[in-house]
Amino acid sequence: MTKSMSRFIETIRLLDGKFGNLIFHQLRMHRSIQEFYGADLSIDLKEVISSCPVPSYGLYKVKLVYDKRVQEVLVSPYSIKKVKKLKIVYDDSISYSHKFQVRDELNNLFEQRGNCDDIIIARNKFLTDASYANLVFGMSGKWFTPTTYLLNGTMRQQLLAEKIIHEKEITVHDLHRYEKVKLVNAMLQFDGPEIDVSQIVS
Repeated sequence: MTKSMSRFIETIRLLDGKFGNLIFHQLRMHRSIQEFYGADLSIDLKEVISSCPVPSYGLYKVKLVYDKRVQEVLVSPYSIKKVKKLKIVYDDSISYSHKFQVRDELNNLFEQRGNCDDIIIARNKFLTDASYANLVFGMSGKWFTPTTYLLNGTMRQQLLAEKIIHEKEITVHDLHRYEKVKLVNAMLQFDGPEIDVSQIVS
């Protein structure tokens, strides 16, 4: 993707009028803009959201579309979708280090899910992410997230900073050592459903 084509999205949790995890969202936006558009550009996230009318009650997803500046802000009600079964799909060349608006590679892999609800992407047999979330694997009351993630999600960063989860290299062959897996992102946080690893198929 060229710099002239690059647009990014930032998805922020809004619960009862309060935005979640703004520090990590701001940092990610700053890194993307600096890398693609230069050191003299920036977006003040707090300034952007303070100018947007938002609901004061309920759970909403606030989606920003931006490049050098914010192009669009979309606010929509959010409900957690059920994920009970995951399929491992393989792509040794996939890259998604920034939260790009264009997600063709991820969407194509998601189409391979069969009768499962979502996917676990394996790159060179190392586990990375689901189609729209980071992964954390539970073992003996402790939670681990792959070092080989595709996108360093804002909730992933927060949970690591708070030492709720820990980084670990996890391959397809390591799955039997774990009991459960969670999908985490800005909207799900750490409250999403726990899925038994027996519900992961290849």
